[in-house]
Amino acid sequence: STRTADNVELVLEGTFFWEVVDIPKMLQFTSDAPGDVCAHARSSFISLVSKVTLREFMDTFNDLASRASSNDSFYENRGIAVHSLEVTHYACADASTSAILEQIIMETTNRMNRLSKQASENEVALSQIQGKIAQAQGRAELDKIEQTQGVESAESAGV
Repeated sequence: STRTADNVELVLEGTFFWEVVDIPKMLQFTSDAPGDVCAHARSSFISLVSKVTLREFMDTFNDLASRASSNDSFYENRGIAVHSLEVTHYACADASTSAILEQIIMETTNRMNRLSKQASENEVALSQIQGKIAQAQGRAELDKIEQTQGVESAESAGV
């Protein structure tokens, strides 16, 4: 577990994908590559999480995971390439904070649903407006044609 900058304790679960790319380097630096990789990745990620608030963590946890495993000479020095670090689950350690987190997630989901509904309603309204504009333009063209025909009829009748 770790704490965010606003002191929320989180329990994190994740997976990382890595491979040995240079066996002699790996053997030179460590006899426990999986342990070293796991400990370093965990430490890097916890360090990054501790610098952000819960809200920032929720918005950027995938980016934080990517930053925790990229551009780090630790892995390169050991002949290891880390392909990705992924957060598979997170939860608040404290039940009351977890309830608040659940509420935040629900509110965010509801807001996204309302925005989607509003976008659909706006699209329908825009389509109706475009239809009315097309009708008005069609009427104007029809009036012009009828007026031209009326003038031509009057001229041919000698009026």
